[in-house]
Amino acid sequence: MPDFFAPCPRGLEAVLHNDLEALGAQNVRTTEGGVHFSGDWPLCYRANLESRIASRILWRVKETQYRGEKDIYQAAFDLQWQRWFDVTNTIRVNTTAIRCPLKSLEFITLLVKDAVCDRFRAHCNERPSVDTLTPDIRIHVFIEDSKLMLYLDTSGDALFKRGVRQHTNIAPLRENLAAGILRLAKWQPGTPLLDPMCGSG
Repeated sequence: MPDFFAPCPRGLEAVLHNDLEALGAQNVRTTEGGVHFSGDWPLCYRANLESRIASRILWRVKETQYRGEKDIYQAAFDLQWQRWFDVTNTIRVNTTAIRCPLKSLEFITLLVKDAVCDRFRAHCNERPSVDTLTPDIRIHVFIEDSKLMLYLDTSGDALFKRGVRQHTNIAPLRENLAAGILRLAKWQPGTPLLDPMCGSG
């Protein structure tokens, strides 16, 4: 059964935990900044469609221990990326970490990108292009101490971008954060809502 991670705004992890359990997620585990869970692919699609709190739904494709940068490269290279997307798809790699002993997260990002491209070169003598703005495929790298996790993003754009507001002012309140605040406040539709700090909406 696939394993997933749903990042969310800090402070809303418990709300997201309840949402995912209500959708039928299994092995739901809250951590700082998100929720780990397991489920089938229909659940992944439902979480992308119905979760009002998650920022993204990330599919974990690798979890392993590492000692140094070479181990990270090898872990990424060993994955059969060509099973999940085509060489014609553009990619972007993002790296985040907690208590990372390595010096540069930017270097880790480049390392994983090179490993993915080298894997494609070894398989079909071509490599995917990088697009940092509108990539077809987003690869997320997470490092915690000596643990490495690699994810494929199943969401594309962040889930708070639902297309409701095409034109916004400076620093609007993100929709998933607003939904989480309303859940914590136990607000019910039909009840007057006063928001003296709505900013630009």
